[in-house]
Amino acid sequence: MVKKHFSRDEIIGKQVIDNKAMIIGSVKDLTFDLEAKDIDLVVTAKDGKEFTLSSSDMRSVGDVILLKKTLEQIKAPKVLEKKVVKKVTPPPAKSGLCAGCGYQNNTTSKFCIKCGGQLG
Repeated sequence: MVKKHFSRDEIIGKQVIDNKAMIIGSVKDLTFDLEAKDIDLVVTAKDGKEFTLSSSDMRSVGDVILLKKTLEQIKAPKVLEKKVVKKVTPPPAKSGLCAGCGYQNNTTSKFCIKCGGQLG
């Protein structure tokens, strides 16, 4: 198999066709995913909406870009896992303990003697 490289100018404007031989739209731009080391295509559909295609969705590139999927499969929303952020509750403060610097003040102090921070 011969490896062929395309310049950005050669890709922009190419028609994108799904695996049912339906014209989906044309390439508007390229994006780069540095983490995945992948190039994605920004496609403008016939209805004017834009969506992104991964290079893994492409079957071949020539006069047109032929996809492995149908239009319905491509437009199906990709479910992204949401990261659950646990809220860390600080341990109950000791009376007079400064949250800023950790200095143990007198229990009746309203401000830290060491850093001047307000005590809870």
